[in-house]
Amino acid sequence: MGNREDDRQEMSGTDKKYDVVVWGATGFSGRPAALHLNRFYASQGKIRMAVAARSKSRLQALLKELDSPEIDMLVCPGDDAEAAAQVARSARVVCSAVGPAARWSTPMVDACIAHGTDYCDLSGELHWLRKMIDTRDAIARARGVLILNATGVDSIPTEYGVQRLQQAAREAFGEYCVRVKGCFAHGKIAVAGGSFLSGKGVMEAIADDPEMREIISNPYSINPTGDLHGYPPCPDLEHVVYDEDFAQYIKPFPVGQINARVVRRAHSLAGYPYGHEFTYIECALAGHSAWDRLKAILETRAVGLFVNTNPRTPLGKMLMALGPREGSGPSDEQMHRNGPFGFVYWGRTQSGKVMRSWATSPLDVHRATAAMMAETAVYLAKQRADVLQQGGFWTPGTAIGDALLKPLQRHRVLDTGTTQGLWPNIRIYS
Repeated sequence: MGNREDDRQEMSGTDKKYDVVVWGATGFSGRPAALHLNRFYASQGKIRMAVAARSKSRLQALLKELDSPEIDMLVCPGDDAEAAAQVARSARVVCSAVGPAARWSTPMVDACIAHGTDYCDLSGELHWLRKMIDTRDAIARARGVLILNATGVDSIPTEYGVQRLQQAAREAFGEYCVRVKGCFAHGKIAVAGGSFLSGKGVMEAIADDPEMREIISNPYSINPTGDLHGYPPCPDLEHVVYDEDFAQYIKPFPVGQINARVVRRAHSLAGYPYGHEFTYIECALAGHSAWDRLKAILETRAVGLFVNTNPRTPLGKMLMALGPREGSGPSDEQMHRNGPFGFVYWGRTQSGKVMRSWATSPLDVHRATAAMMAETAVYLAKQRADVLQQGGFWTPGTAIGDALLKPLQRHRVLDTGTTQGLWPNIRIYS
């Protein structure tokens, strides 16, 4: 193979018709991603854009809603390798809202790597990410193709919240925090059908392969290949406990388990700048009272019943049938009612100094997730020369750095900050 930059120029230079193609654009994350891209970029002539999905009629309805003659549509079934290749050949970046990724997205990732097209998605499916990193990272690096997963609420607020905390600690104290904790502080998360099926896919992978349980439960399970046995131990929170640092009860947070692994992966990719003693866990605030504690315990047990049950058994099948169906999700009205959300982060240095940070959004979780992925795609498409890495599987923070925070803040998607005192307007998770 020749020079990597020459290869990339040959594969993805000026011949690309679109800057961004939103794949899965008619779904409950894809549609708000398309709306965000059209509002801030395509309608102003800043990007060339297309929307792709498997249903032509739903794509036509979306185009009518977007009301922009400059946006094209591409019919692309999830598991059609030839259609995926056609999409990848036409785009600088494929922005994927398709899920479960383990079921549908591998042909698209392969097509993007083959045709020099960068790719970003919302996937936090640990078993699929592990497989992709192990089997595709080397060739993506060689071909100069960037693959960024988990570019939504899992895990951009957490990655950048921790990053901001550590930068502030270094500036204020001359040292990084070696122990950091994060909490989902307020907001509501409505589970769409695709997200539910993604979680179900992880549980099925565990049921089908006993070794997968150990891989997924490993706190360092999506670290770079060869670095899965991180130290020190950093287990996920499994019970409701009182936390002195947050001065209230905290509870397990399923999304936080993914976010924490992304932080650990980013730390490894960056060469362990915080030191090999660094730990990070993520949970959710639960409140102060005995009633808050009881509600948190009951919720934790209910969630545990789902995630710890073998979905292949009769009981598991019955529980899975209670979840949302593929293609289902919250309405626009429900998303608006769910309201803003926020995370808070607490860190202590080796010498005992404390730093705090936060990441908040005026949007609901669902629309913010779509907007974060959309902004990631635009940055890759329009400012590719400024990215910190040239190819391979990276996180947004390690691939793009602080530059991504500017459009997120400008378009009122995400705000971050730090303090040595109390967090501003900290609220109880609900």
